[in-house]
Amino acid sequence: MERQLHYEKHGSGKEILIIFHGFGQNNKNLITWISSVNSFYTIYNFDLIFHGKSLFPNKSIYPKEWEEYFKVFLQREDIDHFGIAAFSLGGRFALTTYDLFSEKINQIILVAPDGIYKSIWFQVATSTLGNPVFKYLMLHPSKFDSLLEMVENLGLATSQIVRFAKKELSHKENRKRVYRSWTYFKPLQPNLSSIAKKVNALKTPFHVVLGSRDHIIPVAEIKSKTKMITSIQYHILPLKHHQLIDGAKTLIPSLLKEDNL
Repeated sequence: MERQLHYEKHGSGKEILIIFHGFGQNNKNLITWISSVNSFYTIYNFDLIFHGKSLFPNKSIYPKEWEEYFKVFLQREDIDHFGIAAFSLGGRFALTTYDLFSEKINQIILVAPDGIYKSIWFQVATSTLGNPVFKYLMLHPSKFDSLLEMVENLGLATSQIVRFAKKELSHKENRKRVYRSWTYFKPLQPNLSSIAKKVNALKTPFHVVLGSRDHIIPVAEIKSKTKMITSIQYHILPLKHHQLIDGAKTLIPSLLKEDNL
């Protein structure tokens, strides 16, 4: 199968910004974050693997492989230093990229980032025993819907999480995408200890934007797992998970400009 890491280029500024979107999205979804900084930044807005126009075989991707892909991109575009902004699933790629290229990265802004907090559902779905069941449920949506109803009735998940799952997985393509993303991105589990040491040593500006009403990426879980990062700044907005995309559209540009004063 052809391999292609697709991105679109915006802006004309001397500073470089890399953007990674969330699950089920493409490079168009975070345009509102960058419309006011196009004169200050040159922006590379990526389609994640299995999303948009980015292509990749149905197999696990490991940090070394991602490093090789991303290094080719940096050489092609003649990029030496850059910042990163990411939402949700894109946070997993942003953190992995930071760990691999920390000395080249001058700022990082994560909004409700995946890759820090592993929910029990992710752990079960990607386990040796649970993954075949997960695949079966993605191929049989009526069985999955029945499971969701049981989970909600037993109080094993909040109604927000259940509604999110029903909405995101109502289409066959999204069910295939979530199976591939959870299964094949599992090796891209950020090493938070390594990342913290590098952030602290390099004093990289590190912002995390979270929603106080977000049940997908809980504030308390993220804070407890990132407290070793001494320079981290948390920005808490009274929003749910996907509301953060629009809710952060004025905050992101202000943080970008603040870090480059």
